[in-house]
Amino acid sequence: MRQYVDAKYHFSFWYPRALQVTVTTGQDRRSLPGGVNVKTLAVGEPGGVSVSVVVSPQKMITDEPNGHAPPIAQTKYFYDAASDRWMAAFPEGDGPFVGGGPRPADVSKRTIGGLPILPSSARFDATIIPLSTTLFVVVRDGGGSGFTRQLATTAAPAGARVDPAALSAALKAEADAYGKQ
Repeated sequence: MRQYVDAKYHFSFWYPRALQVTVTTGQDRRSLPGGVNVKTLAVGEPGGVSVSVVVSPQKMITDEPNGHAPPIAQTKYFYDAASDRWMAAFPEGDGPFVGGGPRPADVSKRTIGGLPILPSSARFDATIIPLSTTLFVVVRDGGGSGFTRQLATTAAPAGARVDPAALSAALKAEADAYGKQ
């Protein structure tokens, strides 16, 4: 396994050594509404796993483009300063909270670096990881990868102290999932 460290946005993740990371930059405002995808890291072949860096001064991100293919619900996350927590809403589609408004987001799962993992109902594997209230990492694939979630679990703030046992377990899980493709 190899560690990618992003010096500009201050995060890291681990990926299979056999794969190459290709970086592209831009100002994509469409694919993850509420934020601007400023950098995409393709891990391996195009259409496979990607890690997007999304900046959102509005403290929100949505996991599917507006007008996306039904019946998948859009999940919108936003940081509510009054309650000091992440909230989830479903602007397009029913989602799991049919008939209700925004609810506290499930932040029970964490990366090895202690960052919350926000669940996504996006069409293909997608994981939203807030680095701060205005900066997100979104790990996703085009439907053909078996190790997307394991890669997301290895995300950490740059320089974070990570428990060696947790890192070892996460890297083994990622290697096993990658090997089964």
